[in-house]
Amino acid sequence: MSRLTPRSGSAIGRRDALRIGGTTLSLAAIVVACGDDRTGDSDPGRVGLAPLPTVLPEFEVDDAVLLRTAASLENTVVSVHATARELGVFDGSFATIADRAVANHSARASAMNDLAVAAGGTAWDDVNPWYVERSITPILDAVGDSDDAARDAINLAITLENLLAATYQEMASTLTSADARAAALEACAQSGRHSAALVLAAFGVANRFSPALVGEEATRTAAGVNRQYAIPGTFGQLGQFELVAGPQDVNGVRSTFLLATPAANSYIYNELSGA
Repeated sequence: MSRLTPRSGSAIGRRDALRIGGTTLSLAAIVVACGDDRTGDSDPGRVGLAPLPTVLPEFEVDDAVLLRTAASLENTVVSVHATARELGVFDGSFATIADRAVANHSARASAMNDLAVAAGGTAWDDVNPWYVERSITPILDAVGDSDDAARDAINLAITLENLLAATYQEMASTLTSADARAAALEACAQSGRHSAALVLAAFGVANRFSPALVGEEATRTAAGVNRQYAIPGTFGQLGQFELVAGPQDVNGVRSTFLLATPAANSYIYNELSGA
């Protein structure tokens, strides 16, 4: 039998009594600390000297914010086309359609700003800084380094039209003004037409519709990039759009970029001012 284990039936000694008494006092202290009448600071405890978390402001998302965001995306597309022109990657019928699309985007940016002002906001004449910093600039860098800059720039132009169409489709269900909703639906349809026309100009009638519409698999090209289709699906796509561009790495893989419709981190809030 262990020296630390008292024999059965033995009397409790002074040391045992002290140990039991100490345990009882400790349990009583815990019960008191957890009682209903406990007072003091109820905030969670902090360890170390870490700074207090910053509480971010919550900005309202109204019609003016959505319309300013739409104008910023239109300006972003115009800027992308200007860069593509500098690279000299658009030619022939594709360049002609692209020029017409740019004129439409410029007009739509102005129209969205007019609606934003009517909704109580101010015009936004700049690009969308969030998209430019996190998506457009990295994509254009990849296009500049690509083994086929024309291919990647064409796919980018088509993807941006699809992104705009999805953006306006979403906004049409969120805007409260009837005039703004009508303008969003018109812009959605126009960007859809831009996309289809650019696809047919670049790839011909072979890409008039996605094989997925007839139960077949839509595959990538031999270069490993997305195939573009004039009619990509039964309904307008929402959410993210994938773009594969740039040079291949040592494993033969190109960079993949995801473009999503505007959300809280990319809205042009009324509290923001342009450059």
